[in-house]
Amino acid sequence: MKYVNARLGQMLAAEYVLGTLTGRARRRFVRLLQSRADLRAEVSDWERRLAALHAGFKPVAPREIVWAAIQREIESGARVVPLRPTGGAPDGRLRFWQAWSALATAASVVLAFGLYREVHAPAPPVQIVRVEVPVPQPMPYVALLQPGGSKAQWLVTLSPERRRIRVSGMGDYPMDAARESLELWVIGADGKPVSLGLLPAKGEADMPMPRGMSMPAQPALAVSREPPGGSPTGQPTGPVIVVGPAQRAS
Repeated sequence: MKYVNARLGQMLAAEYVLGTLTGRARRRFVRLLQSRADLRAEVSDWERRLAALHAGFKPVAPREIVWAAIQREIESGARVVPLRPTGGAPDGRLRFWQAWSALATAASVVLAFGLYREVHAPAPPVQIVRVEVPVPQPMPYVALLQPGGSKAQWLVTLSPERRRIRVSGMGDYPMDAARESLELWVIGADGKPVSLGLLPAKGEADMPMPRGMSMPAQPALAVSREPPGGSPTGQPTGPVIVVGPAQRAS
């Protein structure tokens, strides 16, 4: 490995201070520190950068078994000055490693707990979004009926798909409303009229189409004069005053 690379030296020094440089790589780096002033400066620089991390920790003297393990690890690699101080308390560098170890352990626990919650979290509920797309409806049938010799006229709109009939009346048709009614009929190609209901004497009316009735292919609308309440026979009994074609509005 080319230890003359400055960037590599910085990375190795950082891993050495953090404690992530282990095994033979750490032992080789320890041997290099004895002869490389630049690497010792990098180590001191990283220790200075990370020193604030252990400011809030109190020094704790390790147990004898810990010291023995550390000593064996050191003696199995490079020959360096033993780390154990002459006094009962660890020196500044050892306090740093103790603080960093505690901090790394706590971070590992938090990370592991977060990963556990993420893996075992229940799957989010499936959301079903309902999108209503309007279906275009066919245009209604429209007819304008105006009987001769009168100012009255009726605009009739038939919507078979909605089963509705709308009539807008304008003007007055001369008749005795107490004794007569005006009835609206639809006539197909067979010439048979089917009642659609009574027309309003004036103004507007909105009424349903007769149950079971279907529009003929080429419908025509007609108005007849009938007794009060409409034809008693289901067919026109009075005079038909107007007939006109009904066409799909465009």
